[in-house]
Amino acid sequence: MHDLINAFVTPGVSQTLLALSLTALGGILLGKISFGNVRIGIAGALFFGLFIGALGLESNHEVLHFVKEFGLILFVFAIGMQVGPGFFSSLRQEGILLNPSRCW
Repeated sequence: MHDLINAFVTPGVSQTLLALSLTALGGILLGKISFGNVRIGIAGALFFGLFIGALGLESNHEVLHFVKEFGLILFVFAIGMQVGPGFFSSLRQEGILLNPSRCW
């Protein structure tokens, strides 16, 4: 238990990863809260991230840079997996007709 408290108090890689993990977990849990017919949804991660940021935790900049780059890679990969299969068929069917620079 002392190691867990020490990991959260001492600035470093473990504190940064613990804060990011707690932000994701807290955001998911906060996003499930509903007020009548309105749910917070993914904005819960934003609100919980603001709360964690208000605590004034110091973070390791190398870990934050890695997480930013890795998140961007996952985002681009997910978009590519979703859009990729229909891209060339859509380009063949509708893309050439909508291209204003065609010379025919």
